[in-house]
Amino acid sequence: MGEDKKVKKTKKKDKAEDKPAEDAPADAPAEDAAKEKPKEAKKATSNVFALFKQSQIQEFKEAFQMMDVNRDGFICQSDLASIYQQTGREPDSKQLDEMIAECPGQLNFTAFLTLFGEKLHGTDPEATLRDAFKMFDENDSGKLSEEFVKDLLSNVGDCFSKDELKQTFKEAPVEGGMLDYLKFVQIIKRGKEEEQ
Repeated sequence: MGEDKKVKKTKKKDKAEDKPAEDAPADAPAEDAAKEKPKEAKKATSNVFALFKQSQIQEFKEAFQMMDVNRDGFICQSDLASIYQQTGREPDSKQLDEMIAECPGQLNFTAFLTLFGEKLHGTDPEATLRDAFKMFDENDSGKLSEEFVKDLLSNVGDCFSKDELKQTFKEAPVEGGMLDYLKFVQIIKRGKEEEQ
């Protein structure tokens, strides 16, 4: 009979501990918020994957694996330094630190996708696009040979098909066989109507 009283007291304590949490309105929103945060985090993660086609995700995964030289599932400064060295360049530690700092936490595959999602959401800033063209402009004239640009687009990096080239140069400001890349950047960023 003494054991029955102990069990009843224990049950009453359990109910008493449960009751204040239910009655205390100040605690309830904190608990609800704590429960909602993990759901939001999962939602944000799944949205990153929704930004890309499955084939693109696979390509990013392959790129991530190539960059993750030490195969620990994270890209760190030593991984980036190794990539630089593989391309024959000596890495600058300050630049590597800046690259790693772009990610708020550890740079795992999901964070890697998130960074690309943010970068690919729009196009690069106008100055970045101008600077990219300017790298090839030895005369600093603001113009490049149409044939030279077509050759680059057809044979370097993610190569353009003939249809893609045709579509690109349909809107491009070309005069006398020269692409005015300053106007072209404006068209890319603001559309053709703002060029006028």
